[in-house]
Amino acid sequence: MKIKLIPVIEIENYIEEIPFPPSGPYWEFADEWEDYHLSTNLQAGFSNNLKSYSKGCSFYRINEIPDSDLLKVVQKEIDRQKDEDYPEIVELACPLTGGLILNIDDVDLYYPQCCGDLSAIRDWNNLLSDKDSYFYMGHPSPRIIKTEKTIIFDFLNSEIQEHYAPPVKEDQIEIDKDALRIALEKVNQELHHFAERLVKINETQNLNIPGIDRTLVYGKNDQ
Repeated sequence: MKIKLIPVIEIENYIEEIPFPPSGPYWEFADEWEDYHLSTNLQAGFSNNLKSYSKGCSFYRINEIPDSDLLKVVQKEIDRQKDEDYPEIVELACPLTGGLILNIDDVDLYYPQCCGDLSAIRDWNNLLSDKDSYFYMGHPSPRIIKTEKTIIFDFLNSEIQEHYAPPVKEDQIEIDKDALRIALEKVNQELHHFAERLVKINETQNLNIPGIDRTLVYGKNDQ
């Protein structure tokens, strides 16, 4: 079993002049949604080099986002999280929307769900703990069952009974702890590098955002 955890963020731009595709969901009408996201991203000032993780989706792998587009992402977060009562104070409080895609043997099986964000890395890391641990990748999220050597994701008995998007084809996915440990080492390195890019942008653009790396990647607390 080969496991990869692929960190992605969600980039969505809504432009009044550009209508939504008439059909959905995106994974069934990928070409139409890919054209839509490309058009809205360009209209919002993003570059042609910004490529979605998979055709039609609004997820983008963090290590494939050009620096100019990452700056746009940060600027959007500043605007979104700005306190209207104190617009001169720039301090971010929330991680970037997205999370980690679970890929097993080169097949993407489980995507971040609604309200998921990059700080989900904490819950993934905690899966290797012997103790019961909270796991949240947005809603819905699977129930977690730990055995001596494996982790079982129970999608059928989610605490919140909603449909997964994209759908998860199996009721349960069982993964090997040792394979997960290797995947976590790699994704933590990728997130660390991404955090360093955020620090560099903060410095070169004189954004003066305190703890930009900790907040946008890991949440308010240190990783």
